[in-house]
This record gives sequence, C-alpha cells and structure tokens, in this order.
Amino acid sequence: MKITRQAFTTAQGRNFQVTYWTLTGTRPGPVLTIIAGQHGMEHTGPCLLPEFAAELADRDFAGTVHICPCANPLALEMDYEFYPEREDLSKIKDYYYSRFRHNFCPWGLGRSDAKTMYNMNRLWNRTGDFGVAGQITAWLWQEIAGQANIILDLHCHQARKPLIFNSEPKNLPIARYAGIEAVVMTNPDPEDWSKGNLTWQGSRRHNSYAICFEFSVQHALGEFEYEFGKQAIRNIMVGANMLPGEVVLSRPVWVIPFNPAADQNAVLKSNHTGHIRYCKNLYDWVKKGEKIYEIRDLQTVELLEEGFATRDGIMAGIAHQPIMTPEIRPCYVARAQELAPAGKILPKLPANFFA
Repeated sequence: MKITRQAFTTAQGRNFQVTYWTLTGTRPGPVLTIIAGQHGMEHTGPCLLPEFAAELADRDFAGTVHICPCANPLALEMDYEFYPEREDLSKIKDYYYSRFRHNFCPWGLGRSDAKTMYNMNRLWNRTGDFGVAGQITAWLWQEIAGQANIILDLHCHQARKPLIFNSEPKNLPIARYAGIEAVVMTNPDPEDWSKGNLTWQGSRRHNSYAICFEFSVQHALGEFEYEFGKQAIRNIMVGANMLPGEVVLSRPVWVIPFNPAADQNAVLKSNHTGHIRYCKNLYDWVKKGEKIYEIRDLQTVELLEEGFATRDGIMAGIAHQPIMTPEIRPCYVARAQELAPAGKILPKLPANFFA
C-alpha cells in the first residue's frame, strides 16, 4: 500500500497534512476512488476506511483503489461541518449540537444562512481562491478523483438508515450493488454552488461514475454501520469485476425519482406537539390508507393524532426529531421503482463498461 501525504497551511498559519492510500491490484481493472471526511461532523467513513484498506491490502483484486479517509482533518477535529479558517475560531466554544437546531452555525454561515465556500463539497473541479479547502480538493482531484472510473463519496446525515444520493441515471447500475435501500435522485442540473459537489463533478466524464453514501449518524461514531459500509464497497467491487464473488442483497433497493414539486403534496404534516411512534420502518412499502404513525400528548399520554399513507410507495423522509410539532414534517410516502431485488444474484457490469 502506497501512502501519499500533502502539507497545507491555513490562513491563520496552522500547518497540517492530508493522507491518501493507493492499493494496486494484481490485474488490470477500473480505478476506484473513495473519499470521506469532507464534512467534520461525519465520522463513519473516516473510521471504517482504515479497516477496509487493511483488509483489501491482503486480498487479490483487479484494478486500482485510492482511499482518502480524512479529506478535511481540521473540520473533523472540530466536529463541525467545515473549517472556517478566516473566522474567529474561538466561536466554536459557543456551538453545541442538538437535533432541535440541526442547522445552527456560530459564524452565521450555515446552509440556511449562506452558500459558504468553506464547504469543501462545493469546491471540486472549481477554479479560484477558495482557501485551504479549495487547495485540498484541487490536489485530490488532480491526484485521485479526476480520472477515476468510480468515485464513492462517504458522508453522514441524520436518519434511521443510510441512503445514496445520485445525480445521474448512468450511475444506477453501480449504485444498486451497495445494498443501501434507497437511491435518491438529485437535481441533474443544479445551481452553480451545488455543481462543486464531488459526485456531480465525478459524473461528468463518459467513463466515470460517482455516488454519495450517506450513513445514518452525525457528530458520533457509527460503529454499528462499519461492517455494513465495508460490505457495500465490497459489493460494488464485486459488481465491477474487481473482486470475485456474487452480489445478493437482503433487502430490495429502491430509486426515488427527482421530482420535488410532486412530492410536496405527499408530505404529511403534524398538527400537535408530542412523542411520535412510527408504525412502519424507513423504506418499507406501504399502501394508501395504511396507518404509518401516531402522536401522543406529553402530559396525558393520550393519542392525539394518527397519520396515514397518502398513496402507495415507500416510507421516506422520516424526521429525526423525537418530538413532533406543527412545524415539523413527520415523513412522506415516496413514489419509487425497484432498482435491485432481494435474494437474487445481481448481474455484473459488462467487461467493456468503463471503455
């Protein structure tokens, strides 16, 4: 395993380095690049990738694998989304994370406040001076991402299960292997800020494919998903003919189309404040009229409200808050198409898939 490190210096003079590993197989094959740790509160990818790299170093595989576990080490050190190198860093002491103020930013630069260029995952393949985060993305793009055949960008969100974000239909033959139950299609033509996303940029070339893994916990160690994440990567390598074996999924994989206007009408809205209990699991198939949640009063514990599926589809968008209020949307039922069945061997990619 070859180790490559690059030194960087922040605007306030702090020196640090970023590391990636290169593992070369015994036979020709695709180039797979895996990057994690772009956002500092997302620790599952950075923690599972060293384990995966150590495992892969002892295996016979085809192709080349580049792994950068901690692309943004100073943000990871702060347990905050980005590293605001030109700001008053002492303000991090005013910050604490709560599910009830998920988007709070002590610098007033949260996603609901501004489209900050401190956000590393808006800087890929972008020209200009965007500080140390832009220097890191420029280096990694040149070194391991810009010419990769497959890019896996590992992140974390707040949900009960992982999902995949994907902007291009051409990535679906690869995304299905991971076994992550929902592939959520995103805007294929986003505004300029979002076009700096690694997976959008990584899907521009005809023979490159890029998807975003979103594990299910931020600001914490998601040890319970480490093996799941490693198996998802193994499955993709098997499907791409880089590792031997077959891919058989235990749960079906669904594609949720990008159609935000249509789904606005399917979002359920709570009318009360209280504890919520869901009657279905995330990504379960439900039928119109089925009961999917209930809300109980915090003082009397009486049943205040029941929610019912507005159409046939899969359970999606389950809120991460334990207390519902009229301002929070509990969930919605998404129209979805089955991308990969459970219990059947999935066909592998054709030999000329990356030609």
